[in-house]
Amino acid sequence: MTAFNASRLSSVFKSCSVFAATAVLASCASDKMPVSDTKPVLPQIAKAPAASQPTWATQLVTGNFKCELGNKVELRMDGRVTDGVTLVWKGSSYMMSPVGTSTGAVRLENKSEGLVWIQIPAKSMLLNSKIGQQLANECKAG
Repeated sequence: MTAFNASRLSSVFKSCSVFAATAVLASCASDKMPVSDTKPVLPQIAKAPAASQPTWATQLVTGNFKCELGNKVELRMDGRVTDGVTLVWKGSSYMMSPVGTSTGAVRLENKSEGLVWIQIPAKSMLLNSKIGQQLANECKAG
């Protein structure tokens, strides 16, 4: 292929990709939602029918977790899904609230204490967002 044909072909691909990106962005523009209309996760759950559970609740693994360095975490859902989740760490209990994620990971937070529990299929971890420290890692149910 000559340099002229390669340059022309590259130009055609760039035009196509710009057109495709424009089409995707245009389709997103029709679903505008003002930031003031967004709501925290729990109030939406409270309005949902009792039979339906949010995605995070169906993915959440509860029970006792053994973590690296001998750390232990307990996670339990004491009441309804709308009541949140209780996390027990070093003898203290913390009420954790779900936070939506774009990755599909389960994320629970206690903003006043700065605790963040992240759960993915392979492992879970407990973080302290106030001091930027990992408290427990490689946590596995069992």
